[in-house]
Amino acid sequence: MRVALRTSQESYEELFTNASDAIWVHDLDGTIVIANIACEKVSGYSPDELIGKNVAGLMSREALVIAREIRTKLMKGQAIDQRYDQRLIKKDGTEAIIELFTRLIHADGKPIGFQNIARDVTVERRLRDNLRFQIHKTLMAQEEERKRIARELHDDIAQSILLLSRQLDILISKNDSKIPKASIIELEHIENIANDAYKSLQRYARDLRPSILDQMGLVAALNWLTEELGKELRIKTSVKSDKLPALPSEVELAMFRIAQETLNNIRKHAQASAVNITVQLTSNNLKMSITDNGKGFATSRLTGDLAKEGKLGVLGMEERARLIGGNLQIKSAPGKGTTVIARAPIWTRQKELVPFI
Repeated sequence: MRVALRTSQESYEELFTNASDAIWVHDLDGTIVIANIACEKVSGYSPDELIGKNVAGLMSREALVIAREIRTKLMKGQAIDQRYDQRLIKKDGTEAIIELFTRLIHADGKPIGFQNIARDVTVERRLRDNLRFQIHKTLMAQEEERKRIARELHDDIAQSILLLSRQLDILISKNDSKIPKASIIELEHIENIANDAYKSLQRYARDLRPSILDQMGLVAALNWLTEELGKELRIKTSVKSDKLPALPSEVELAMFRIAQETLNNIRKHAQASAVNITVQLTSNNLKMSITDNGKGFATSRLTGDLAKEGKLGVLGMEERARLIGGNLQIKSAPGKGTTVIARAPIWTRQKELVPFI
């Protein structure tokens, strides 16, 4: 038994020493008591330099707050998201982004410290943030183009068609005996076509970029979306909202587009008889929930599977939520309806493009 234990301990020590991931242990006060060789690649400090150093000296103020929250939850036996990102101040003063796994260590049933396993993901995160920045710029350019086209459709083309319709109406109303009745009937037909074209252009302009969003805000725009859906499908709709402060335009736009895509999915697939939207404000976070009582679907499929099937709407909604620092959650089951929940901070900080060399 002792030989087996000794062999097991030696194997563990070899794994600890030669692991490619940085591994260190610190006591409950944050003092590092052991570290492996890989820690030097991540932090710039050798294992000997790290031993006796407090982890607080390796963290920014923001990172220290996160670390304390993680430790407190672990001490209380609460679940935490593993792995999580953390920022480390290296020996040369530069900042590294590490993906970290932390667990509480016990001895004789009592907590004595924390084991941390980390890998440097600085390059990966910078590439990801650069990509998101580019996506953000592309989306903003698309929105500006949508606004321009919507304005031209409404102010130019739609007005010209409206003028044509009115001129036709005047011509028909004259009841000129010189105009054959068959021609009057044809003119009335042309007028109807012009009126339908005018209504279609107005709808296209609103779908591209509803002026109500810019002029009256998110809740008014959500009311408009649900009312249009209710009229079209003859179903019950409602929007309930907390009193909201002035929201950043990026948050309003992202939430509106998420709602628009969700309602389009309901229109196409849900077979619902009721749709409800609630908007809640808690602390500095906005939560929008869109619930339908339709046929639902299995949510067990991975996002990648949806992409392969060409169902990119969900991916687009998720990315819009991430770009404003939020997230998207979908709850559904066959026969149980669907709830889409979008969360976001009501303040946004546009990510800087991190130069990657």
